[in-house]
Amino acid sequence: MSTPSRPKLFTAALENAMQEHGVNQLQLSEATGIAVSRVNNYLFGHYRTVKPAHVGAIVAAIGGGTAGGILVEAYLYDLLPPECRGLVEIQHPGLPAGKGKGWTVQSKGLPKEFAGQWEVFYRLCASSATVRQRTAEWIALMRETKETKG
Repeated sequence: MSTPSRPKLFTAALENAMQEHGVNQLQLSEATGIAVSRVNNYLFGHYRTVKPAHVGAIVAAIGGGTAGGILVEAYLYDLLPPECRGLVEIQHPGLPAGKGKGWTVQSKGLPKEFAGQWEVFYRLCASSATVRQRTAEWIALMRETKETKG
C-alpha cells in the first residue's frame, strides 16, 4: 500500500508516545481494541487516514497528558495540506505557549534535493529521544569545529 508524500507526523508522535510509556504494539492493541495490524500500519505510515475514534482510544490508553496532546496535535497537522500548516497554530494546554509547535517542516530556501532529506531527518528527531540527543551532540560538535576554524 503506498502512502501519500506528505509527512506522517502522527506516525512519529505515536512512536514517541509508545516509547515514553513503554508500550509495544500488542499492548496498545489490547488497551485500545485496535487491531495489531492497524497499530503497525499507523506506526509505519501505511495508512491514508487515522480514524478519529482510534486517536481517542490511543490517547486514553497512554493516559492523555503531554504525550496525548502531542499525538492529537500531530494528527491535526497531518490533516492540513502542507501549504496551510504555517497558517494555523495548534496548541494543546499541556505545554506552555510556544513549546508545542514545530510540526511544520521548514524547508523553504533549501535546495530541492536536500529538502526531502530534511523532512526525513525532522521526522526521525520527532520520533526518537535518542536521535534528538545525538543531534544535539552533533550540533555542539559542529559549532565547536566552526569556532576553532573561523
